[in-house]
Amino acid sequence: MFNSFTFKIARRYFFARSSKTIVNRINRFAFIMIVVSSSALLVVLSAFSGLKDFGLMYTNSFDPDFKVIPKVGKYFVLDSSVVEKISSLTGTSNSSLILEEKVLLDNSLNSASILLKGVDSNHFLNQKLNDLSLVGVYDIRDKNSIYLGASIASDLDVVLSEDFSVKATVPSLRSFSLFNPTPFSSLFFEIQGIFQISGDIESKYAFTSLPSLSSLLALPPNRFSAIEILVGEGFSKDAVQSDLDQLLPVAFNIVSKQELNPALYKMLNTENLAVYLIFCLVVIIAVFNLVGSITIMMVEKASDLKILTALGADKKSFGNIFLSLGAIVSFLGSLVGCLLGSVFVVIQSSNPFVYVPGTNLPYPVILSFQNLVIVFLTVSLIGFAASFWTTRNLDKRFLD
Repeated sequence: MFNSFTFKIARRYFFARSSKTIVNRINRFAFIMIVVSSSALLVVLSAFSGLKDFGLMYTNSFDPDFKVIPKVGKYFVLDSSVVEKISSLTGTSNSSLILEEKVLLDNSLNSASILLKGVDSNHFLNQKLNDLSLVGVYDIRDKNSIYLGASIASDLDVVLSEDFSVKATVPSLRSFSLFNPTPFSSLFFEIQGIFQISGDIESKYAFTSLPSLSSLLALPPNRFSAIEILVGEGFSKDAVQSDLDQLLPVAFNIVSKQELNPALYKMLNTENLAVYLIFCLVVIIAVFNLVGSITIMMVEKASDLKILTALGADKKSFGNIFLSLGAIVSFLGSLVGCLLGSVFVVIQSSNPFVYVPGTNLPYPVILSFQNLVIVFLTVSLIGFAASFWTTRNLDKRFLD
């Protein structure tokens, strides 16, 4: 399709200056538009990656890398030696047993439904919850005490005092009988403290000790809802599955961090795709300048091509000259645009100058190799496709 003859002429047309100033300006403007559109696309994708990472920061800090849940039933029956073996696995940095149950919290004023999480002394969130404390101190050793999110505490009109407590109520696991006349189990919890991180987490979770929740649910101490595991870099789900198959005596499922919040990740990926498609439209509009530039070049160089025809050149190869010209403009423009966009992103990440409106928070950006490749290929391919469409049947339109 391309050969040294057509490419050399296209390169000369790109770098040489036409005797007509308007042609030079149009060519220069087409190249600048390709550069601007590619750099804008890279900056927007980098900004969205930064916002995505910033938004997931709180969720990721609360979720384990992997959560092991029973395949059948709600609870595991395990002893502490199993957890010790899991913690000793290569690549595992932390593992702990938990209980989770949907409970109704109420006091004399209000009520709210939350997911109460009973954790052991080895849980990875213990120190983080203390660091996030708005009021009070989180201590896993306190029995029948609860650690609430700020949103739930506000809904319940919580007051931190020895006289203030909340009642947690769950459906009873015991059979309904004359000796157990109520279908619910209840337990009063003292408010240990209030943590603050993000509205979604604050309104969803509350924390207590593992024995306290076991007491509320009337479960023996060897029953657990799940095992939460933190692993090192590069430790895959398949590797965890293979190791746990040899340790756990019952069937289980492993849920990754992304699978714990499928709606959140789906929403973020959809938004990312929408932003990409919108700016692809911007690139397509910018490429119209390239179409105009190539068309004007074909009109201006028609006399030169007729001379080449007289010298024996094949008319069918002339389309490749301007197709090569469009490819050069697209590839170089996208390359320069990626370079300029990268400089902007690096400066913003190291010495921020763009801030979130109304705050002192620098706008988060992340420069990734994936985004660089996406931008370069998108702009180059759109420009090449536009050039191909413009130069089709050149010999019939300009040389007859």
